[in-house]
Amino acid sequence: MKVAVIGAGWAGLAAAVRLAEMGVEVVLFEAGRVAGGRARSLEANGFAMLDNGQHLLIDGYAAVFELLRRIDVDADAVFARTPMRWLMADGWQFQAACLPKPLNVLVGLLRGKNASLSEKWRLLCDLLALSWWQRLGSGDKSVADFLAQRRVSAKWRDEFWQPLVWGSLNTPLESASLRILANVLADGLGCDFCLAKGDLGALLVNPALRKLADLGGRFVAQTRVEQLTQINHKYLIKNEKFDNVIVAVAPYHVAGVLPEWGRADFQAAEKDWYYHAITTVYLKYSQEIQLPAMMTGLVYGTAQWLIDRNYLNGNNEIAAVISLSEQYGSLKADEWAAKIHADVLRVSPNLEKPIAFQVITEKRATTAIAINRVPFNQNYLNKKGIFLAGDYLSERYPATLEAAVQSGFQAALMCYAKNSAT
Repeated sequence: MKVAVIGAGWAGLAAAVRLAEMGVEVVLFEAGRVAGGRARSLEANGFAMLDNGQHLLIDGYAAVFELLRRIDVDADAVFARTPMRWLMADGWQFQAACLPKPLNVLVGLLRGKNASLSEKWRLLCDLLALSWWQRLGSGDKSVADFLAQRRVSAKWRDEFWQPLVWGSLNTPLESASLRILANVLADGLGCDFCLAKGDLGALLVNPALRKLADLGGRFVAQTRVEQLTQINHKYLIKNEKFDNVIVAVAPYHVAGVLPEWGRADFQAAEKDWYYHAITTVYLKYSQEIQLPAMMTGLVYGTAQWLIDRNYLNGNNEIAAVISLSEQYGSLKADEWAAKIHADVLRVSPNLEKPIAFQVITEKRATTAIAINRVPFNQNYLNKKGIFLAGDYLSERYPATLEAAVQSGFQAALMCYAKNSAT
């Protein structure tokens, strides 16, 4: 069997490696110069490292860590790991205790700072109510509706629920799916946080490409594939014939890759999807940065999270994450830098102006995780030997690296099973 994987983001990389492990001849096509997709490395421009966004992993992400094992990457060597810590510089603060789940969360909440015992109890009751609602499988609703029905205070909405939803779903409370949020909390609450010590290209993408090459696969960069053509039950791509194809490009590029007969259904589904932006602002300082934690949150700042890279690799750099960044309009790079520097000064007031900055905005960073979201049904495509992969297909998770890798593995296994059955 010979399979083309189109798109070398994390979904495509996972699919290609998994297929190659099973002895399949794989060619991985990528339109850009480098692999990695939405989590790729960029030219550093004076910084220790630059990715096209600051990505957080949790150790509950089974698929990502399985991929790391498959490509011979020691996760403990490449990630800085810390117990879950919710530190809002201007609000609620807690850290998971060194106990088994869920006791670590319970004890951490009760020990938390900047909330009364009655407020902590109310938050705990709301979390338990959400867990119970999830177990009942009671359809879906918006997070905002849940908070209103539970009469959640403005304190907890601003200091816990909104930062949580914006950070994990990148979707406003009014339209965010409570079902998906409940899944995130069920699988991730109390897990350790993991941040890459170096750039994602060196830590994951390059090892994945090396593993693919070792297994006999090929990577072809700067090659855009458009409108698949099928001849005698084979797909013709750049004068090569393939038995099956995995399409692992961004959802807004999928229709352009599919054959004419497969476009209409996908376009009909895609018209109901919409996207939200994420902006990452990198600041470099001449002085030592002294933020209170590796990840420091702000309730009332422009950035939701400030990542102190001194904890990661000893550099005086900060990566600031702004979810739903379209709400700020079209700011220029220096305007973004000024806003984030003002945020940093609230936590570390003695810092001088940054000596360098870099601003990266992904305007369509993630699909909105809306209420009653229904993933695209690709059964007909699968029968024709085409399989989709990407974080937008997940029924359980928002658009995360975990969802991308899961979908890549699933596409590879379905593709292999189809060929084995025939």
